[in-house]
Amino acid sequence: MKVEDIVYVCLLVASIGFGQVYRRLGSPETRKWVGTCVGLALTLAVSGSHLLHPLFLTLSNIMIILYIPKSFCHMISFWWSFMYLLFFRVCHYVGLEMVPPHTNAVQMMLTLKLIGICFEVHDTWRKRGEMKKIDDKEKKAQLELELKYEEVDPSPMDVFHYAFCYIGVLTGPYYKYRVYADMLQGTPINSGLDCIQAVLNRIWVVPLYVAAYLVFDHFFPLSFAEDDTIFTDYGFFYRIWYMTPVFFNFRMRIYAGFVLSECVCIMAGLGAYPTASMPKPGHGPSKYEALEESSEKESANTKYNFETIHNIDEFGADFTPTVRAGMRCWNMTVQYWLANNVYRRLKMARPIKEALTMFASAYWHGVYAGYYLSMLTVPFILAVEDYFDRLIRKRLGDSGKYAYDWFAWFVKMQNFAYMGMAFLLLHVDTTLHYWHSIGYIYHGLMIIMHCLAQYINLILSKAEHKLKKSRATAIIDEHTKMRFVKTKDAVVDGEANTAPADCNGEVVEVQ
Repeated sequence: MKVEDIVYVCLLVASIGFGQVYRRLGSPETRKWVGTCVGLALTLAVSGSHLLHPLFLTLSNIMIILYIPKSFCHMISFWWSFMYLLFFRVCHYVGLEMVPPHTNAVQMMLTLKLIGICFEVHDTWRKRGEMKKIDDKEKKAQLELELKYEEVDPSPMDVFHYAFCYIGVLTGPYYKYRVYADMLQGTPINSGLDCIQAVLNRIWVVPLYVAAYLVFDHFFPLSFAEDDTIFTDYGFFYRIWYMTPVFFNFRMRIYAGFVLSECVCIMAGLGAYPTASMPKPGHGPSKYEALEESSEKESANTKYNFETIHNIDEFGADFTPTVRAGMRCWNMTVQYWLANNVYRRLKMARPIKEALTMFASAYWHGVYAGYYLSMLTVPFILAVEDYFDRLIRKRLGDSGKYAYDWFAWFVKMQNFAYMGMAFLLLHVDTTLHYWHSIGYIYHGLMIIMHCLAQYINLILSKAEHKLKKSRATAIIDEHTKMRFVKTKDAVVDGEANTAPADCNGEVVEVQ
């Protein structure tokens, strides 16, 4: 294990322990200042003089909120913060000192939080404007309820406290300013919320993830994928297989970090909401009526959860059958940020929105080509998955869907491992060298599957067209039916009825 990883784990464990003290602090002001002081100390410990970067970004966003009209302050913050994130990562090319990895993690989360709070300010302004225009009482009541649990009016110091609160300052998860403001009011300790038990229920898997990471990192290190030996002494199929243990190793490392970061939030009481309000990762409560009822009659029987800061669903990420479903279980609070602040704000066709959202995600992760090669492959995979789901899966029975899902799961995990190599190797030359050594196999598979889907669609379209045509020609109008009379020896104008007869000589009516 690298020294950086040991420092990372130690700081997270210390933050979890400090949460027991922090949660019992009395007033909101005390919580603000203690949380901020600890957060600044942690940031200073991992960043040194590079702390100036987070400070500058925070102060500039405070100025945006203060002096830019709320109608477009969110867009100014978005473009400015992402532009500064780029400068932050390439500043060593213009003579400044290169920033350490942990400072990069701090800057990444800070960028999301500061852009996010500007979006919250904008949405509050927008909904207040809508309130003045609505005459319908029901819609107005619903909007009032939304504003009650979503609106924000942060002061400059509130923004500063939110940015540098120790909870999530190093590694996340992302949480909205409103979630932070709710936490400052205190956690419902007297209403059945047991933070220590919640931490124990979540953290017990971490030793398993760490052990698995250490074992697989020893036997299947990423560095071997860059060594000439794997290209000269090992075959094509081994290189395809080697991606799987490397990706497993990566998942174990990330799972351990994400779970520990969730435990920091849980121990501090951040993101605790009644289960009935159906909290969503990153967002908070989604059923405000239930939250209203719970706040009016709070009791020891009220059940709470920490779904708001739930960042990784390990089982879902590993065992859901599609890339789309797997991604929804991965880094869920950041997925919410991307969905709410990028995807849903775009007025374009769905595939274009997905591609731009994945580009924003790659940009946020870093400047290395591997991020873009990895994440910009995703929209093509999603398109093929959706195509096959419409063409094949929906036409299958239960047993057919079961078999289809297992096959789709295998393909999904291979696609994840394939994209994971780019995400981990980072550099364009090493990534393309490895992909080239296996013939860009999963890019090729996506092309083949897309062509196959087109062929299946063509066959099914022709079959449906023929079926519709045959149904159309099989329809006989009422006038034609009435030409035949069901009788034995019908004679019309002296001529025998020529209608077809059955074996008994009776006239058969055409249906």
